[in-house]
Amino acid sequence: MATYNKYQKGVAALVSGINSGTDNWKIALASTINPADTTFVAGTTDLPTANGYTAGGNPASIISSSQTGGLYKLVLSSPVAWTANGSGFSVQYAILYDATTQTPVGYWDYGSLVNLSGANGDTFTVNLDNANGVFQVS
Repeated sequence: MATYNKYQKGVAALVSGINSGTDNWKIALASTINPADTTFVAGTTDLPTANGYTAGGNPASIISSSQTGGLYKLVLSSPVAWTANGSGFSVQYAILYDATTQTPVGYWDYGSLVNLSGANGDTFTVNLDNANGVFQVS
């Protein structure tokens, strides 16, 4: 199971510049990350476009954005899965970023590289939590 982690600057962006409930969100895949990144750059922060992956990742639509009793929760839909082709690709991280502001907010670490074979048509899916959301802020 992947572990969710915050980008160091993502928390400040959430309370000062991101409109979580109306901005566009995406999930991108990467083989390495820098938790100090403040800007997401498609094809540089994530994998380049190749072998079944498109730089910039896939949309994760807002299902709900709510605040109850001082607890804000953002629930996003799971992005479409990526299916490897050609020589495939390797991924260790799924990056959650605000596509409106290009701000990386968090990432899931799968613990080690997952190698997807294009010859086998391997698929990589990021499953988001519809009950607890992708993040909660109190």
